[in-house]
Amino acid sequence: MAKRQNIPESEYLKGLNEAVDNIQEAVDNLEHGSVVGLANALLYIATESQQRAPVDTGDLRGSVEVKIDGEQYAHGEKSGGVTITSTLPDTATKGEVSYNTKYAANQHEHTEYDHPKGGQAKYLESVLVEEKDRILKLIAEGIINEMMK
Repeated sequence: MAKRQNIPESEYLKGLNEAVDNIQEAVDNLEHGSVVGLANALLYIATESQQRAPVDTGDLRGSVEVKIDGEQYAHGEKSGGVTITSTLPDTATKGEVSYNTKYAANQHEHTEYDHPKGGQAKYLESVLVEEKDRILKLIAEGIINEMMK
């Protein structure tokens, strides 16, 4: 059984406010770090999958879109690359990478299609499977970097 210590009134809970402030700062950094990590991972997925997407006119590659909590964060360029279009939110719970042409799903799913100008089927899925460690590392780095500030 623990023994109650006699702590002078002037010392009782001294530093509690500072400890609470430090904990709150850590929580804020954790929240923001997770958003940074999520955004970095989504941009990586978008860029990598865009390079693997079949190309004919460039419309499919240009249609890649990154959303964070349902709001557009970045979009693809027909000539290649992904451009950030908005500021990073303070908090977020979900992100997505999608391709927005009427034939994106067919090109993704039909492994028997030929792609004479480059690219492959399963262009998005293959990144998620083959690069999962890199994706998780990007998320973790976002959190760690913010926690170290």
